[in-house]
Order: sequence, then structure tokens, then C-alpha cells
Amino acid sequence: MKKLILYFSFLAVFGLSAQELNPVFEDTIFDGNRLNISSFNYYASNFTTNEFLDKFIFGGEITTGIKDRVSGHLGRNNSIGGEAEQKFEHFNGDLFPFKKDKYGLIISLSDNHLVSGNVSSDLFSALFYGNANSLNDTLDFGFSHILYQHYLKLGVGVYDKSTLSSLTVSYASGSRGFEGRLNNTWMNSTLDSISFMFQGAGYRTDSSKGYWGFQGSGIALDLNYNFQFDSRKGYNQLLNLKISNVGLMAWNGNTYHYAVDSLNSYSGFNVNDFINRGDAEAKVYNFNDTLGINSRQGKRLSALPIEFSIQKVPLKHSLQKLQYLAGFKTILTADYFPYFYGGLYYMPSPNFSASTRVSYGGFGGIQWGLNLNLWLKNKVYFSLGSFDLIGLASKKYGFGRSINFSANFNL
Repeated sequence: MKKLILYFSFLAVFGLSAQELNPVFEDTIFDGNRLNISSFNYYASNFTTNEFLDKFIFGGEITTGIKDRVSGHLGRNNSIGGEAEQKFEHFNGDLFPFKKDKYGLIISLSDNHLVSGNVSSDLFSALFYGNANSLNDTLDFGFSHILYQHYLKLGVGVYDKSTLSSLTVSYASGSRGFEGRLNNTWMNSTLDSISFMFQGAGYRTDSSKGYWGFQGSGIALDLNYNFQFDSRKGYNQLLNLKISNVGLMAWNGNTYHYAVDSLNSYSGFNVNDFINRGDAEAKVYNFNDTLGINSRQGKRLSALPIEFSIQKVPLKHSLQKLQYLAGFKTILTADYFPYFYGGLYYMPSPNFSASTRVSYGGFGGIQWGLNLNLWLKNKVYFSLGSFDLIGLASKKYGFGRSINFSANFNL
């Protein structure tokens, strides 16, 4: 988990985005060729501050004050997660699928990451405070969860030239994945003993493979549909619907499977004995045997993280200089809360526009952001912004980081 958060933190430094890229639709028929490049990455939490995460990842003293501030945000649902997608898309209007000139061909390539986790309040307290303050008490670790998937997608699809609605089928190459979930799990400690009830299951792929190591194959279906309509005042409006990653990943036979269902008691140590172990000691200690974890190797079939979003998209050529924004997104993982946003889009000139929005949900809480758009001679389009300016500006009050970037080139 620490290495995963470190990875997303580096992305935050070198170019990130947020919950869903917010495009601007050019309501003209597109017959040419276009290259789209987008960088879509973020991480967020509803309880863990940037102040804590930075110390945890990059080193430094996690003081009692820092831990206390995090503990003050703990609740029934303590989530943390993020996404990273680096994507290239080529829209070719010279090739006619189905022999109809209203359609064009899409070729896409993307590198995708998802991390999704949830930790119980008692588990966080035991890991960072130890169990000295909970003697003769039962700590509930149940339903804590961590999921990570990394895969490449190579897609071929069809788009409608008048609306840019599209349908893409992709081959997914699995690079790495793991998941762990605790069910009925608790710990009870006294002065001289600890009792564990440990129920859970999970899997992990071979950790020795490289960044793009091939460890699985899958297929994914992506739908992007733009629906245009007129408002009561006669202004053209557009709704964008996306359903992504409808598919499965088959991890290879080198995948490790874990399961545990045991009740154990131990004496002569406490939780701090494990927390304070050095790296050399941790490597020789067999936690699987101690906790009664059963393991085996074999293939595994996993669902890709299905995403659904709907948003009102601003129109570049609208007669309205000021337009409103609204949207909704969800990811089918237990750690992701439905994400909602609303805001305003303003276009003072034909080549420049800006938007601002307030959002709530996802892996985090309330966020506020700003996005800027620039067109150069109708040949190049750039978009840059952040949907979590508070997270970018503050370690103490920020609960994640996010910057987005995209560029379109008409060829």
C-alpha cells in the first residue's frame, strides 16, 4: 500500500487530473483526423490529510498531533484511493466503418491504474497507536479492504462524426494486481495475551515482474455517448454519458491466492512488537504461519473497475457566454462513494474559457476546482486545471491532490 501511494504522489507532482475530465464540446461535424492526449490521475481520502500522507510516504516524523488530526476524521467509512490514466486516441475520419461516411475509426492506447481502500477506525488506531490504550477491549478490523489493478488497454472503435459518440472494444494486458479483504476480524488484548479472530481472502500477482510485466489478459468495452437537446429558452445543450471498463481480467497461473478463517491466542507480546520490527526481522518472520493463512497458486478471473458517469458538457459555440456544469460518477467498488459536482463555465472570447466547480464524494469529501481552456487557430486545444485546489495548496487541510491536462491536435 505504501508503494502504491508513493506512485500516485509522484504522479501528483508531474501532472495529475481529477475525478473525470471535463471536456468542452465543439458542436461542428468533424470529418478530419485528430490526436487526443490526456493525463488523468488523482488520489483522495475522506480521513487522511496530505500532512500525514507526505510523512508516511517520503519520511519524517509522524507526530502525535498529526495522528490525532487524522483520528479526528475517522468514521464508519474511511476510504482512500485514486486513479491514473495516460491515454492516446486517434480519430480517423478518412476510414469508413460499415461503409458509411457518417462514421470514423478510433485507435486508442492507455495505461491505467486503480487503487481503492478502506480501513476501519480500530485498525488505524492499532497500527499507529498500538494496543496499549485498548487493553481488555475488543477492536473491530472487519471489512477493511485494499484493491490495486494496473493494466494497458489497446482499443479499436467507431465514432459518429456529428456527435463524437463512440463505442470501443479493447484488449487489456494485465501488469499487476492484488486485493485483500477482511470479514469478521477482531482483536482482544490483555496485559499478557492477545486473541485474534481473523477472516479474510485475497490475491496478488507475481511481484517480481516489471512495470509492464505481462501477467494477464482481458477485454473491455467503453461507451461514450453525447446527447444534444435544446433548453426552454432555445439554447443548445449537451449531456455526455460514459460507461467504461465493462469487462474481465484473467490473471495467469502464477497468481497467489490467500484465505484465512482462524481464532488464535498469543502471549508475551503486543502490537508494537510487530510495528517496530526492523526490515531484516520482518523478512524472516512468517506471518502466514502465525495467523493461519492458507495460500495456493493458480489462475484468477477478476472484474475490471466498471465506471459510469453522466455530465452536462459546455459548448464552445454556444450563444451563452455563461453556462452551468453538473455531473455524477461512480466506480463499482465498495470504497467509492457516488461523486457529484456542479459549477459554472465562462467563455469571454472565442479562444479562451474557464470553469469552476464544487464536488463531493468519490474517495474524498468536498473539493473545489478551477479549469482553463485554450484554442490556437482551431488546430490545437489545451486544457489545464485542478478539481482540488485546496489539496494542492494545503497539507494540513487537504485530503488529496489533483491536476488535469489534455490536448487535442487537428491533423
